[in-house]
Amino acid sequence: MATDGIAYSKQEFRLVIKSFGGMSDEAIDAAKKTGGALATYLQQKIITAATFTENQADNVIAEGSKVVKSSKVGEISFGFASQKFSGGGTTQQLWGGYEFGSNKFKQFPIWSGRQGRGSKGWFIYPTLKLEQPHIISEWQQAFSKIVKGW
Repeated sequence: MATDGIAYSKQEFRLVIKSFGGMSDEAIDAAKKTGGALATYLQQKIITAATFTENQADNVIAEGSKVVKSSKVGEISFGFASQKFSGGGTTQQLWGGYEFGSNKFKQFPIWSGRQGRGSKGWFIYPTLKLEQPHIISEWQQAFSKIVKGW
């Protein structure tokens, strides 16, 4: 398991977002490309992690994720009403059950257990935690180049 790496507080993250307001269009486009590339990298890692779980639904959820192309910081969305399972449920309704599990509802894997203030997760959250140091490092390097050019 990866150790806790660098993380931005909500206040620091808000300051980063606020700084985009004064940037040129070229700098904002560069930030979107960088954020999109890192989000796509992370999306592929999550898809790979989902293939190693026992549930086919994990693959559907991971492969149905979408990278938000307009985001300056890189975002991935999971669970959509338009992505339906054969039983009628949607990934929007069920992704949390497959990610964190349940000891009450038997259609989901067993509960993944606690980690810190929340649950461990099975394929999305563990991948996020594992890749966090790399993603933050790459984003900081790219953002430094963008700021220098601006």
